[in-house]
Amino acid sequence: MKLIYSAASPYARKARVTAIESGVGSELEFEDILPWEDPAGYRDVNPVGKVPALVRDDGLPLYQSNMVCEYLDSQGTTKLYPDPGPARWTALRQIAAADGILDASVVVRMEGMFHEDDTASTKLIDRQELSVNAALDQLEAEAGELNGPVTIGQVAVACALGYRDFRFAGIDWRASRPNLAAWFAVFAERPSMIETDPEA
Repeated sequence: MKLIYSAASPYARKARVTAIESGVGSELEFEDILPWEDPAGYRDVNPVGKVPALVRDDGLPLYQSNMVCEYLDSQGTTKLYPDPGPARWTALRQIAAADGILDASVVVRMEGMFHEDDTASTKLIDRQELSVNAALDQLEAEAGELNGPVTIGQVAVACALGYRDFRFAGIDWRASRPNLAAWFAVFAERPSMIETDPEA
């Protein structure tokens, strides 16, 4: 199998961390691309042109980070997706908050890239940052549920927080969220996080 990713993509990082944590990473070929350059043939793998994408040996390619993560988990020896029940709903809720942070953060970044200086929409940016902060506040209130064996929810949250540090280093999300910050300080030292750090 081949996992196609971009080192700067937090969605692809989520898949890469999942591959490592689930124990399937050694079975994968990794290909780093720049999706904005639309590499020849990539849209045959992923028609929407984003990363990550997983080229399987025995089936059609998979794309969209949560689908890729769940498939990788199904192939691994260490399961990150809890069995049906309360723990699974907690992990999926964490994914939802993390993906909300990422989606809003990427919108803000794109707005800054394509509408520079006074042409950027302050209204759009403020609304996205409101979503980011509300999701971060939820995760702070529920930080105790991030403890325990590694789950896909923890992976998603860690990748979202890592992306805020990577692209929004001037905005301090930690100051009013000590519990979330303390959890992330520990999780960020996992080998899977260090190996996939976009600034490494």
